[in-house]
Amino acid sequence: MGLGRRYGDDSRRPCRVLGVRAFVKDDGGYTTMAMALALLLSLTLAFGTAAAGWSLSRAADVQEVADASAMAGENCVAAFSTVAQVLDACVLTMGLTGVVVCGAGLVVAAIPPLQARSVSIMRAGKSILQARKEFSRSAARGLKTLEDALPALIMANSASCVAANATATTSYVGMAIPFPSGSKSDYSFLEDHTNVDEMQQEATDLAEASARKQEAHERAQAAKERAWRADNVDSPLCMQSRAQTLAGLSGWLNPTYGSPDRWEFEYARVRARNYYGRRYAQESPANAGLEELQRSAARKQFYGYAYELVGRMSCVDTDDEVSMRLEELPHNTGMVYDTRLYTDQVWPCTYEEYGTVLHCSLRCPGATGPFAGNNSLATIDAGPILRCDLCRMDARAMGNVANASTNIDNGFEHYWRIVVEASREYELARQDEIAAERDMQKAAEDGKSAFDRAMEELSVSKPKLCPPGAWGCVSVVWRPSGTEVPPTLTGSFLAGAQLPAGAAISASALAPDDTTERNTVLARAFDGLRTGRDSLGLDLVGSITGLWSDLLVGYGSAYEQVQDVGGRFLNGVEGVFGERVASWLRGRLSSLVSGFGFEPADLRLRKPVLVNSQTVLDKAGLSNVGQAREVIQALPTSPDQLVQLMRDKVIEYLGTSGPFTIAELPVPGLEGVRIPLTVDLSQLGST
Repeated sequence: MGLGRRYGDDSRRPCRVLGVRAFVKDDGGYTTMAMALALLLSLTLAFGTAAAGWSLSRAADVQEVADASAMAGENCVAAFSTVAQVLDACVLTMGLTGVVVCGAGLVVAAIPPLQARSVSIMRAGKSILQARKEFSRSAARGLKTLEDALPALIMANSASCVAANATATTSYVGMAIPFPSGSKSDYSFLEDHTNVDEMQQEATDLAEASARKQEAHERAQAAKERAWRADNVDSPLCMQSRAQTLAGLSGWLNPTYGSPDRWEFEYARVRARNYYGRRYAQESPANAGLEELQRSAARKQFYGYAYELVGRMSCVDTDDEVSMRLEELPHNTGMVYDTRLYTDQVWPCTYEEYGTVLHCSLRCPGATGPFAGNNSLATIDAGPILRCDLCRMDARAMGNVANASTNIDNGFEHYWRIVVEASREYELARQDEIAAERDMQKAAEDGKSAFDRAMEELSVSKPKLCPPGAWGCVSVVWRPSGTEVPPTLTGSFLAGAQLPAGAAISASALAPDDTTERNTVLARAFDGLRTGRDSLGLDLVGSITGLWSDLLVGYGSAYEQVQDVGGRFLNGVEGVFGERVASWLRGRLSSLVSGFGFEPADLRLRKPVLVNSQTVLDKAGLSNVGQAREVIQALPTSPDQLVQLMRDKVIEYLGTSGPFTIAELPVPGLEGVRIPLTVDLSQLGST
């Protein structure tokens, strides 16, 4: 049987049926026709596979566009969240700054040398709180306006993203819808109820008491310095030099104190006791004359009396009590009458022909009769005892002992009298100072309570934001039918084709970005305010900007705790050392700030992440995506028209398509300096 011929036919006419011989030669090789057909089939399969791949790829692209659209919509919510965080931080930290500055004013009011500065510091604190009140109102209006425009912003941004993904051969239509679609925010956290009028009144009372204390303190210090000079500084002489010259006192019995700060009234009392003890022990007549015998006897009694009297005196000078029990020594007859020098029976008497006579000593030439015992000077004036006509010992003679040394500036008693007089002035001044300090303590306690209440008012409200898109954004994107498969993929081997219509859904919600924990939006926006810090001390108002910037950038988790910043500011008030009320008040206010429990806000940046769309719909109370699709399908099908429609809505709410200033933030401590908080809408909807 031969190939290509009918069975049993020996004729030579050509075969009319295409057989194997058309593709395979007798020797087993392929014919030209076989090669051409194989090449045609290969090309058709290759172009068909490419066209199918392109179609499948474009069919899947609609999901990527939906994902991008959902993320673009939620980006607007992230931006709004950042704005709200900044405003909340500014409002709270401005309030904290104002209250802490007022607290510093209270502390300064309790420092007598600086109390006058408390007025300007309190005024600065109140001006900060007033600026905060105005800023809060402005910020609330701006934030509400921006939130009203947020749905249109979300739709415009997402629609613009959808339009931007169109190509020359493929178009998309769709956008993201925010859930909730309207605001559910509570803006009470921007309301300002902080009142420091009570604190200001307590600062006024505190400053007035401080001024009284300062005046009394200055009087006390002047009296103390006068006494110190009488005791230690020769002008022309003093107790120290007189004791050294007259009694030979030196060393620890007669020290010199170089300044009034190191000296106490008690030191003068001890010096006087040492002096009179030594003079009593040393006293003897300087010569054998009768007049010197009488004076020596009188001096002996005077020194003994002075030693005992000064020993009974006392000087109590503490923070809460002052009692100067120093007395002048008798230096005239009248003063002798009031002392035991007049009544003590220490003077010897003798029986003479004309009666009982009192002498200065039995060595008196007039003491010729028998000894009649000892009697007092008072008995001479009473009548039973007669004065000796020779020694003339009586109250007048005793009064003359310290008369000269008291009334002229070369006597020990002269400077002792200055110390005594100064001690009385000092005691009165210190009592006034202690009374003023008690008034200061009461005002400080009331001021601390007012500060506590102001801090409570600051901590009442916290942000309760739930703007459109807070639960998430659901994006629905579809690809209209009619998209042609590129001719380059069909050519002469395949017929032309179109992609069928397709749709995709996606959803996005906000999640905190943990990588920004140490780089918050506040740290990046306001970190420049941390430079150029003034020292505290007397230039307290100049440090207000530094306080606020520390509070602001420390409001989140990136820097120090808010309470530490406020506590450091109060602890930086200088001049407190030695002032009990100021030190007490500063400690209490610092403790209040540190222990008040302000919870640092979570200021990590928010970023959109893809989520299950049903999760967002469940929060919104929607059963399926069909309801979202119905909303989108009711919008224009032209991407450009859809973007323009949303842009027009934004402009309708905000009045601009460029920069929108939400509020202007006044910088505490810098008069007239304001930072505009602006959202730039100029790129809205650009493709």
